[in-house]
Amino acid sequence: MNAKLSIALPVAGIAILATGQVWLSHIRYETSIEISTVQKESAAIKGEMNTLNLELASLTRPERLRKIAQTKLGMAAPRPMQVVRP
Repeated sequence: MNAKLSIALPVAGIAILATGQVWLSHIRYETSIEISTVQKESAAIKGEMNTLNLELASLTRPERLRKIAQTKLGMAAPRPMQVVRP
């Protein structure tokens, strides 16, 4: 009986360690996939952010705003006597 026990304990220990290694390998694989997905999403968001920043810069150009103010809103530059100086 002792012989069976002396063989069974190391075998059980090896089985437990092997199972742990398989589980850790699976966790590492899932984590690497998740990291890759997050990196791709981050790159896509940065690209979209760059596009939006360029669009904002284009929409807020002084020449464009001046043209809209004059044509659509009927605004004009102030005359010298309309400017109040402190």
